[in-house]
Amino acid sequence: MTDWLARLRGCLGAPPQTGAGSTRTEPVLNGPVAKPRSRRLGLGAALGWGRSAQLPPTMQDRAALLFQPYQPPRGVRGAGALAMDAGLGAYAAGAYGMDSSFVEQGLAFKGYPTLAAMMLRAEFRKPVEIIAREATRAWIRFRCNGVQADAAQTAARLRAVEVEFLRLHVRDVVRRQIVHGLGFGVGHIWVGLRGVPLTDTGQAVPLLATPHGMARGQLERLVNIDPIWTTPNSYNAENPLRADYYRPADWWVQGVLVNSTRLLSVVPFEVPDILKPAFNFGGLALPQMLETYVHNFLRTRQSVSDMVSNYATKILKTDMSGTMQSDGGLHYADIDADSVTARVAAMNAWQSNNGTFVLDRESEDFDIKSAPLTGLAELQAQSQEFMAGIPGIPLVKLFGIQPQGLNASSQGEIRVFYDEIAAFQEAHVAPVLRKLFQLVQLNLWGAIDPDLDFEFVPLWQMSEQEAAAVEKTKTDMDTANIRSGKITPHEARTREAADAHSLYRTAGLARPMQASSTPPPVNAPSAKRAEQHE
Repeated sequence: MTDWLARLRGCLGAPPQTGAGSTRTEPVLNGPVAKPRSRRLGLGAALGWGRSAQLPPTMQDRAALLFQPYQPPRGVRGAGALAMDAGLGAYAAGAYGMDSSFVEQGLAFKGYPTLAAMMLRAEFRKPVEIIAREATRAWIRFRCNGVQADAAQTAARLRAVEVEFLRLHVRDVVRRQIVHGLGFGVGHIWVGLRGVPLTDTGQAVPLLATPHGMARGQLERLVNIDPIWTTPNSYNAENPLRADYYRPADWWVQGVLVNSTRLLSVVPFEVPDILKPAFNFGGLALPQMLETYVHNFLRTRQSVSDMVSNYATKILKTDMSGTMQSDGGLHYADIDADSVTARVAAMNAWQSNNGTFVLDRESEDFDIKSAPLTGLAELQAQSQEFMAGIPGIPLVKLFGIQPQGLNASSQGEIRVFYDEIAAFQEAHVAPVLRKLFQLVQLNLWGAIDPDLDFEFVPLWQMSEQEAAAVEKTKTDMDTANIRSGKITPHEARTREAADAHSLYRTAGLARPMQASSTPPPVNAPSAKRAEQHE
C-alpha cells in the first residue's frame, strides 16, 4: 500500500510527505498507474494564484482539476505548513469518468480572483447584496426566557449587551460576512482579543467560550477576513465518525496560524466532502451559480438591442449600371463607387421629417424594410426572470419590476422571500451570532446567563390596523375564556406578557394583579352616585 501511494503521488507531482488527516485507507484504482509527465505551469500558477490556467491535454486531467486541493497565493501558508495530500483527488478523478464535461461547464472552483472580478458586474453583485441586507435589515431583539426576580437588572443586562453589539459593529460585520459567504463561498470573522499577540503563539490557542477562556474586558474587535488570505492547515480525513471530520482545526491567515475557534466561518452553499479541499473548505458561490443565466441574459439583451437599432433597413433602388458608370461602359466593374457613396450620403443627409429627398422618376425608387419586433420584450423578460429564480428574489426587489395585470400583486412572492430569509438566518447567521452573544457576555461580566437569548425580528410586519384587529380578537377570546372559567385573569395577563406580538408586552403584565387595580363590575354604581342616591 505504501508503494502504491508513493507511485500515485509521484504521478500527481505531489511531495512525498502528507498533510494532517491523510493517514486513511485509499481506495484501490483499477488498471495500471499512469506514467509521470511534466506539466507546464501557466501565469496564474507561476504567480501563486491557484492552479494553472492552461488545461492539461487529457480529459482525466481536466476531471482532476475538479478535485485538486486549493492552492492559496504565496505567503498565505506559513513556514510550518503541512503538505496537502492529493491521493483522494486522484481517486475521484479516476472514478469521475473520461467523458465528463463538468470542468468545461464551469462547475469547478473558479478561484477567488475570478469570483472577485465577477462581483464587479451588477448582475452578480446585486443578488448577493440584497440577501445580505435583508438578512440583517430588521436585525435581532434580545430577550429573557426565564422568570427573573429582578426585572430591572435583567433589562440593564440586555441593554448592556445591546450597547456592546453596537460598539463591536456586529451588525455590519455579519452583513459583510454574508456578502463574502455568498460571493466567494465562505465568510470569516476573526475575534480579536486584547493582549493576545498576532502570531502563531497567541492565535493558535483555542478560544473557549468559558470564564477561563476569555477574561472580562478582553474582547477588542471583530474583523472580516477576505477568504483569499485564508486556507486550512489541518483537518481530520481519517474517521467519519468523529465530530471534526473534514472540519479544519486551524487556518493559515496570511502566514499566521489561527485556531478555528477564533475564526467564525459561514458557508451558505456547502459542497460534498470530496470537493471541500478543492473549494478551500468553502462552498459554491452564488455568482458561479448565476453565471450561465447571466451570460444568457446579456447575450439576449445585446441581441434585442441590435434588433431594435437595426429593425428598419432603407433601400434605394437606382440604375447603378446606367447612370453611375465612370466611363459609360456596360460592365458592373465600371460602376463608379464614389458616385454610389455620394448618392447614399445624400439620402442619409436628407432623411428626416423636415427634409425633402429627390428621386429620379424613371430609374430610382425608395423603400423601407422593417423587421418584426413582436415577442422581443417577452424573450428578454424571460431571460431576466431566470436570474431571479436562482437566488429566489422577487422581481420587484431585484429589478424593481412591478407585476402587470388587473389586481396584480407581489405580496405573496415577498412573503415567500421573507420566509426564505428567515430560514437562511436560522441556518447560517444564528450560529455565528450565538457564539458572539456568549463572548460578549463573558466580556461584560465574566459569565454566560442561560436565561438571556435573542431572536430575529421578522421581516414581514403587520400594519397598525391589522395588529389592532388581531389584538381585539385575542382580547375577545380571553374575555370569553375568563367568563367560562377556563383561565383566570392572571393567566390571561401572563399569556399577554409572553406574546412577542402583543401591543402591551412592555406594560409589566407579568407582575401579579394588585387588589386596587381590579376594575369594578360594569353595572356597579360608583360610590359618589350611591351617596347622592341616599
